[in-house]
Amino acid sequence: MADSKRQSMVGKVATPNLKAGVGATKDAGDADSNLYKAVGSRIRITCAPNNNVLEGTLFTACNTTNAIAINTAPAPPNPSAPLSTQPGDYHIIPFAHILSFDIIGLGERTQEPNAGFDGAVPSIAKVDMAALIAREEQTIREMKKKDAQKGKGVSREGQEIFDILARTLPTRWADSQIVVNDAVLVQPPYTLESIRAPPGKELSVNQVKKVLERHFQKKAAATPRKGG
Repeated sequence: MADSKRQSMVGKVATPNLKAGVGATKDAGDADSNLYKAVGSRIRITCAPNNNVLEGTLFTACNTTNAIAINTAPAPPNPSAPLSTQPGDYHIIPFAHILSFDIIGLGERTQEPNAGFDGAVPSIAKVDMAALIAREEQTIREMKKKDAQKGKGVSREGQEIFDILARTLPTRWADSQIVVNDAVLVQPPYTLESIRAPPGKELSVNQVKKVLERHFQKKAAATPRKGG
């Protein structure tokens, strides 16, 4: 009895309609419920505005987002293979764009699927909002850090010197001056002669000078000599 009832659904056509009076047909009253019951089945849908046709496995139908998700990847050779092992090529389609749908094959689905994502097969896990917020905050911190490492209105040579120092020493910008170890200032034009520091900071000054000396030596060695 159950199998014959399920088989009777194959080939059924309905036009989704969640709002009375919009795209209604004589089957519109049961259209959304038919979509929910079809979760896990192979369906063929016709979509507006160009009558595009998609065929695949109905992953879910959601009343919250007013959309369905359909997996258009080819069905596996073994019809009894669970959806969780099938390849995925998912498309999100608003209910309002669905002109009609046909159930062309009965795949894996829950016996009494719930509305929305609760009836999806395989199931959809809840979104961890705390983890998303933490990731967003971390991304913002990293973007601010990168922005702080870019000098405002400084020369290309100045930014180059900053990047070299920042690789090994705590470095930040103070207007157009480079601050190293919160003690040493490297002022424009960012040469060895433009290094300044208060008394007692000789060790930090030597660290900065060594880094810049190596940088200037490498740069000089890589610069072709004029005239030969």
